[in-house]
Amino acid sequence: MNQTAKRPVSGRTKVSITAAVLLSAVLAACGSVPVPGSEDSIRNAASDSGVTALSIAKRDDGGLNVSGKLSGNAFALRMPSGWNGYAVLEAHGYQTPTDPEVVPDPAKDPSFGLLSAAYGQGYAAANTAYAKTGYAVREGVAANKALHDFLAKVGSKGQYITGISMGGNITVALAEKYPGDFVGALPYCGVVAGWRAEQRYLLDFRVVYDFYTKGTPYALPGNGDAATVNAALTLQVVQNSVIKLFTAAGSGDKAAQGILVQIASVAGTPGDVVSFITPLASTVYGLADYLATAGGTGYSNVGKSYFGSFNDAALNAGVQRIVLAANDTSSAYLDANYTPTGKFTARMLSFHNLSDPLVPYSFEPEFKAIVGSAGNSANLVQQTVQAKAVDNTATSGPAHCYFSQKEVVGAWNDLRNWVENGVKPAEKDITSKP
Repeated sequence: MNQTAKRPVSGRTKVSITAAVLLSAVLAACGSVPVPGSEDSIRNAASDSGVTALSIAKRDDGGLNVSGKLSGNAFALRMPSGWNGYAVLEAHGYQTPTDPEVVPDPAKDPSFGLLSAAYGQGYAAANTAYAKTGYAVREGVAANKALHDFLAKVGSKGQYITGISMGGNITVALAEKYPGDFVGALPYCGVVAGWRAEQRYLLDFRVVYDFYTKGTPYALPGNGDAATVNAALTLQVVQNSVIKLFTAAGSGDKAAQGILVQIASVAGTPGDVVSFITPLASTVYGLADYLATAGGTGYSNVGKSYFGSFNDAALNAGVQRIVLAANDTSSAYLDANYTPTGKFTARMLSFHNLSDPLVPYSFEPEFKAIVGSAGNSANLVQQTVQAKAVDNTATSGPAHCYFSQKEVVGAWNDLRNWVENGVKPAEKDITSKP
């Protein structure tokens, strides 16, 4: 009985079969990798990042509205259908400690239209809540870092960080602490000179105000003890005291006029009602949370010489001195959360109102000097916006973060053109109100 002889498989044939099998496996694996920005890529990144309460909904424009909780913080993401691979994060500003943290909503824009404009240009647009309200720089950095890492897993090839007010300080912190994470940074009306600079501004204003109003009808409860929470000091009390002072000065009271002129001169503050009430009001709504969070004032004016008054010697002899304890940890907390070093690799564009009663414009030249000392001036551009006018209306300026959508979106376009096309924007006035 004849049987067909079976030929042995040659070594070359075995290698060819093995290669074909491996190639098939590789191709199959490649086929299973979701497209960056797709619903599957978002679900995979969410699973890998520990996202809870994930919700993905189709938008009418073909994109996706995404929400959930990342490291316990609610976040929102708008993913365009024709994603360009870049993402824009918005770090929100200070929220009153007694108010709940706002839950981000992908259908809402908290950024003067910046996120909406970026989304329309093909960028993923995202923002996140923080673990606490009030002074929350540490928590804001952590939340936005987690959001960045999540978006990297979704497939982003580059990310921008933007931030308003306290979010501007968070923006600078993220750009410096994680230099490889962001290609561009856009702080606006930001605490760019650092949180110690903010406390210096607020506490200096308070101790100078206390010095000149001591024993007058304009003195505040707790006069001479600016670093202690006083239950009698309410927003209404602050408003009444300051308005009484300005009313007296406007009526020709020479003593009141002298008080106003000297406070404005020494504190470097415009001599208007809003610019006086705003820093004093921070003592009402923010001091208790700040002291508890930082563990102290973090700022001391011991040894500081105040000038610009009618009698600087008397002022420096009598103004309250805020002393840090020998075992103080609050100063180090301010360094970490956050005092800038000026060392970052991202392109950074910062813009600010020329007069801002809460975060003064003087922070911009101060930040510029820090960046210059670090040898990093080439990576910083600063632009300005005219302040809200001071007048006799109920909505008199100046105002904190007084911007139009056109100004904010225009600055954003300047930044992305610099990052992506190498066109460095000019340092200029970008005021453009509707």
